Amino acid sequence: EAMRIDTLVPSGIAHVAQQDTTLRGYDIPKGTILMLGLDAMHNQRDVWGDPEIFRPERFLDSKGRLVLAKDVSVPFGASKRLCAGETFARNTLFLVLAGLVQNFNLRQRPTDKKPDL
Repeated sequence: EAMRIDTLVPSGIAHVAQQDTTLRGYDIPKGTILMLGLDAMHNQRDVWGDPEIFRPERFLDSKGRLVLAKDVSVPFGASKRLCAGETFARNTLFLVLAGLVQNFNLRQRPTDKKPDL
């Protein structure tokens, strides 16, 4: 959810159209540079419902189990052009968070308001 709500590379990696094509009525000539709007994809209301709200539970089923099929975010791109560092990044994120939780007692001060993400 953190990678969806705050996309690190909002436009992804540039691609080039390999042939003339038409997409949703728009003509795209061969050689056109194409940029994916990952940030826009991660903020579509028809997909996420309330994309501006940080809700990690959106990827859980009714029993609290992780359902990867619910995660249609693409913070690392997709297909053959998938970021080579995805596994490293996900593992590092997990290890850093696990280390913090294991070694520190993280609590919000009673006087603090909850942050509005």
